[in-house]
Amino acid sequence: MITFRSSLRALWKQKIFTLINILGLSIGISTALVIYLIVQYDYGFDHFEPDKDRIYRVITRWDQGANAGVAVPAYPAMQQMTGLDKVVPWFGFYDWRTVVSIPTKGGQAPNAFKKQEGLIFTNSDYFDLFPREWLAGHAGTSLKDPYQVVLTKSRADLYFPGVPYTDVVGRSLILDDTLNMVVSGVVKDLRHSSDFDNNVFLSVATIATHRGLKQSYQWDQWGSTNSNWQVLVKLSNGTQPAAINKQLLYQFQLHNGKDDKALRVLQPLSVIHFDEQTGGSASRTTLVSLSILALFILLLGAINFVNLSTAQAMKRAKEVGMRKILGSSRLSLILQFLKETYLITTISTILSLVFVPFILKLFSDFLPDGLTFDTMWQPQLFVFLPLLILVVGALAGVYPALVQTGFDPLSVTKNQPVSLTGSTRGSYLRKGLTVFQFITAQVFIIGVLVVNAQIHYSINKEMGFRKEAIINFYLPTDFQHPDKKGYVLRDKIKTIPGVDAVSFGNQSPAFSGMMSTNIHYLDGKKDMQIQPDSRSGDEYYISLYHIPIVAGRNLTPADSATELLVNETMARQMGFTHPNEVLGKTLNLGTSPLPVVGVMKDFDLTSTHTAIHPLIYYMDKKYGYVMHVALSPNPDNWKSTITQIERTWKEFYPEQDLDYTFLDQTIKSFYDRETKLSKLLTWSASIAILISCLGLLGLVIFTANQKTKEIGIRKVLGATVLQIITLLSKDFLLLLGIAFVIAVPVAWYFMNKWLEDFAYHTALSWWLFALSGLLMMTIAMLILVFRARAAALMNPVKSLRAE
Repeated sequence: MITFRSSLRALWKQKIFTLINILGLSIGISTALVIYLIVQYDYGFDHFEPDKDRIYRVITRWDQGANAGVAVPAYPAMQQMTGLDKVVPWFGFYDWRTVVSIPTKGGQAPNAFKKQEGLIFTNSDYFDLFPREWLAGHAGTSLKDPYQVVLTKSRADLYFPGVPYTDVVGRSLILDDTLNMVVSGVVKDLRHSSDFDNNVFLSVATIATHRGLKQSYQWDQWGSTNSNWQVLVKLSNGTQPAAINKQLLYQFQLHNGKDDKALRVLQPLSVIHFDEQTGGSASRTTLVSLSILALFILLLGAINFVNLSTAQAMKRAKEVGMRKILGSSRLSLILQFLKETYLITTISTILSLVFVPFILKLFSDFLPDGLTFDTMWQPQLFVFLPLLILVVGALAGVYPALVQTGFDPLSVTKNQPVSLTGSTRGSYLRKGLTVFQFITAQVFIIGVLVVNAQIHYSINKEMGFRKEAIINFYLPTDFQHPDKKGYVLRDKIKTIPGVDAVSFGNQSPAFSGMMSTNIHYLDGKKDMQIQPDSRSGDEYYISLYHIPIVAGRNLTPADSATELLVNETMARQMGFTHPNEVLGKTLNLGTSPLPVVGVMKDFDLTSTHTAIHPLIYYMDKKYGYVMHVALSPNPDNWKSTITQIERTWKEFYPEQDLDYTFLDQTIKSFYDRETKLSKLLTWSASIAILISCLGLLGLVIFTANQKTKEIGIRKVLGATVLQIITLLSKDFLLLLGIAFVIAVPVAWYFMNKWLEDFAYHTALSWWLFALSGLLMMTIAMLILVFRARAAALMNPVKSLRAE
């Protein structure tokens, strides 16, 4: 107890330095806690499945990238393959804004639930891969027959409130006034984190027996791939993924020809969450970087402690000397100083728990969905925190304890100059650690500037098509009559004042995904398979988006594909130097030979991460689902125009709200990951600067205290305030300059590596580095001048009397 009190007394005597240390460490520890939560959350995905090491997803890879999906007929074909215990389809329900209607008795209007998500077509084996507890129904039979549906508990409670789950079985629900499904089971919601956490499970057998669904999901088309069409498998014991990959290659070459360039391969379940190419929501590289960031931020706080503790060592020399004379061993003194360190670390950790909710709220848009303050209180945290205290305390306390107990006791008691072993080395160490702090802060600042410059470049880059004043919205899918309402709605919207043009089809020129198809080109000696991206729709699409035709003409209006447009990259991949040369060539789209009648000028198909790749455009008036509306350029008219579009929409879909997006905002969303990185770096830079400046403030205070007598003498001899400020600041400014010189090549290397992930990126301009140095120097100067000026203005008589 005496030791504890003496520790508190020692810390209270150095209130300012104790406060600086606690603030620096608590900020660092709270940052480490938030990063720990993020890393733990993302690494916790899909760990609950039994035999998870045998679960894989089939993905499609080709030269341009990868797709999480596979051609739909691969699912029934894989059921005949050897080496597979389970084959599970995961076909997302097409309508992104599904309305679920529950029929009521007495002829009343059905209860409608809008914008329902999480619907998939699958089979009963899904529940073998991702087990759920059954509240009603049976896993083996609940998705066996067409038009069956299994609901989670939360959806059953929503659609049938107060109804016992056994009575929910047998009830009907209607999807978008099109599909009448019968509830065959109810399962508990998934309590674990999973990328396959769905809420409504529709029997996949429904697709095969429904003409509209069968056509929409291209049940027999081996050449089409969509990330919405996924197949999961569970390997038999002893089966290697390579054996399944070989069988997949055989099946696709059997149906698409041996020149099929795409590969269908197994992707382990453990990789799915982290594979950004196939839609993974996390990045291992990012998580590793976050972990390193947490270490750096903790180091900055520990460095403050080391610097200020060693700088204060002289003040505690007499205390150490007297303790040694009274019989204390160096080991006992080291332990005493370590106890002080661990006391500060513990207080800082407790304080950091107060900071964590505010940091989580401040950066809520950066955090993964599902991560909240409540998720922090897990058993692992009570192991992590003591380990954190132990490590941080050791980092911050061991060296200062060794320094502070290294005095010669006789010199101290005789008021002789203190002999401190390695004092020169200690001074160099303090300077080196200070430089390290400002290198870290400088690198973060440069990172913020470079990332923001790339975001600005990407968003404002000329993409090759019109993106301003265009809104897009999805139409509810009508699997019975896919071509009825869309074109009538299109023609009515055309008549609204303020509408420049309207087109109906599938996706906009650029979107965050890929729709690929298999193209066979046979012309004399040339025989090749190409896997281009594809767009389809009506004859107005090209003119609405101002896509230039560099050779040939636009498509002739037709109900289905009779002609093709290709982009310049597609023409070059086919072996033609000039766009005109590809005109008239025939490409096989599925089983249909179609002539190329025009060549589109290349335009960006997605974000600047990806280079422009082959693209085709064709007519398809049966399966449109996106309306493209070009508004007049005057923003003042947009509100009234959109209001009239909403009224027209309600004439066709009275039960649904119009949910539109501006295309330029959609394109901006391509860079959400970079925007989050920018916020993270800004946060990190702010923390690094704050901790570094706290340390700088402490060292300036210490230096001013050490030079109190010198300052007084200089003022008596006529030194100006500016000269005193220069005296106290010049050494620190030199350290800042050294830090900048080292930080520039380090930041250039890492940011250049980061920019390599973009097919099109901004240049690393010199002014970005100069601006970061100026910013850091300005912040440091404000601190230096503030404290040095206070010392310079002190009455010299008081300064000399204090000595």
